Amino acid sequence: MGDEPRPSARVRLEIAVLDDSDLQPRPETTDDGRPRLTVLVVAADADVRRYVAECLRGRTYLRVCEASNTRAATELGDSAPPDLVIVDERDGLEGLSHLRAIVLVDEIPYGATATPLVRLLSRPFSAEQLAFEVDGLLEEKS
Repeated sequence: MGDEPRPSARVRLEIAVLDDSDLQPRPETTDDGRPRLTVLVVAADADVRRYVAECLRGRTYLRVCEASNTRAATELGDSAPPDLVIVDERDGLEGLSHLRAIVLVDEIPYGATATPLVRLLSRPFSAEQLAFEVDGLLEEKS
């Protein structure tokens, strides 16, 4: 019995990640009883979706959902409308244009300005820049 193989470092890491309490679903309300706000990330590239979710991870008042295309996002939005959409410019806003949105762009066009519903955020961006834009749009919604 003492000859049982030990799990590899990779397996131990995967177990640690799966045991991470951050992977557990967050309650529907914050600690002070306010409803948790929903942010929908729409990007075909899974790495972009993961990066945005990681940038917002510490914002406990947010619930982050992901969709790989606007069709899936529209279906999700029909069942539970998000408070904010973060969308990769390459994936478009069709069907989501009535929502508050942050559009991830490679370059902000000359003369483009923020609107009450849409902000442009150029790549590369930091977690702080994304959080600033998210907070700004959500505050305007209140």
